[in-house]
Amino acid sequence: MAGNILIKVPFSNFFNLIKPFSIGFDLMFAEFDRMLDSSEFTGKYPTYKIIKKNRMNYSIEINIDDFTKKDIKIETSKNFLSVIGNQKFTKNKSKEIEKKQFTKSFVFTDNFKVKKAKMNNRVLKIYLVGNTLKPKKEKPNLIKVQ
Repeated sequence: MAGNILIKVPFSNFFNLIKPFSIGFDLMFAEFDRMLDSSEFTGKYPTYKIIKKNRMNYSIEINIDDFTKKDIKIETSKNFLSVIGNQKFTKNKSKEIEKKQFTKSFVFTDNFKVKKAKMNNRVLKIYLVGNTLKPKKEKPNLIKVQ
C-alpha cells in the first residue's frame, strides 16, 4: 500500500527517527521517553489487557490477585490514568501476609474519559469512552515568499 513504510527499529528509537521532521512535539516525545523508562508503564506486574470494543469504547482489565476494593485507588488527571494498589500488612493467627503494592499507569487522548470501574473475580475492569472529535476542514494557506 502506498505510504506505508516498514522500519525495524526498537520502539525507544522510533522517536529519534521522526524528530528531524517534527515541529512542536518535543513535550510529547519527552513524555513518551519518560513513560518508556518508568515501571509504572512498562512493568510486568500486575498483568493487564487493553480491549478495544470499537473505536470509541475500550476497557482495561487488570489482574489484581489478592487486592480488595479498599486496596485499590484509581486516579485520572488530564490524559493519564493511574491504578494504585496498596495492600496492608496483616497478621493472621496462622501466618503473616506480606504487604503488596503496585502502580500501573496508562495514557489516552483528549477525547477519552474513564466511564466507570468494576471489580469481579480478581479482575479490575476500567471502561473508557471516547467522544468523536470533529475534524476541522481547513484550506491550505499560501505563503508569499518575500
